Amino acid sequence: YSITLKTQFAPSNDPHDYLSLARYYWPNPKTENGLPYIVRDGYSNPEIWTVEDYILLRKLMAEIQHLGFGYLFTKNDTYVKKAIHRINEWFLNPKTKMNPNLNYASLAKGSKLGRRAGVLDFHPIYKYVLNLIIQSIPLMRSSKFWDHNIELKFKKWLTIYYDWLKNSEHGRLEHKANNNHGSFYDVQAIYILEYIGQVKEAKDFAKKALKNRVNTGILADGQQPYETARPTSWFYSTFNLHALFLLAERATHLGFNGWNYKGKNNQSIKTAVDYLLPFALNGGEGWKFKNID
Repeated sequence: YSITLKTQFAPSNDPHDYLSLARYYWPNPKTENGLPYIVRDGYSNPEIWTVEDYILLRKLMAEIQHLGFGYLFTKNDTYVKKAIHRINEWFLNPKTKMNPNLNYASLAKGSKLGRRAGVLDFHPIYKYVLNLIIQSIPLMRSSKFWDHNIELKFKKWLTIYYDWLKNSEHGRLEHKANNNHGSFYDVQAIYILEYIGQVKEAKDFAKKALKNRVNTGILADGQQPYETARPTSWFYSTFNLHALFLLAERATHLGFNGWNYKGKNNQSIKTAVDYLLPFALNGGEGWKFKNID
């Protein structure tokens, strides 16, 4: 797996720049060449799969996770060797590495840069940071073939990436988003901060983030208005709830009881679950929001 394998490059023409295409953007019928692409929210353009960075990144991280558990159960050092190879290949080797930014993620064709929404491409990092860093890598450290220098370099890569996440325009705008984009930004930031050793900042971030997402993203009755406003309202309601669960878990782990926090209108993660539960149990009957497909 290498980011340099793709046949379509970002507008920078740098093969090391991560590239993905905007999921809900389609050719413009009013222009001869279809540019610039225009949004059709809720309708995925299959063209997004023609750039493989998005797919390969997920395969890479899942594979490293599996290799770590493979070593745990078998003590077969070939799993450790392959995990080191994969980490080095995607993140560290100068010839094949990914630049630590998402400047061209969620690119709408015809644009010079990606969109802030592209930060969401990295949202599964919570899962892989948890399984890869907190579980898989510690499991492999007992192997004589484990390369501690590779892990140090990977931490440095994540530190540079976090600086981009915190200070770039894309990152700042995504942090301010009221919907699932903002929620998963918070999740991503907390996991990375904790791993790179900025634990106090992670604690402060988690507490503030949890309170903010409950107060701004959940109504008194439990509805999540920024998600129900989307054409795929059910998916995004559950998707954002997933982020809130992760926020609550991390906040609690870091000393703040996120599960039981109640907002200014007595709303909570529990009220958001209770709002969705009856519709989950009756096949969606009575769901009053637009929900295509």
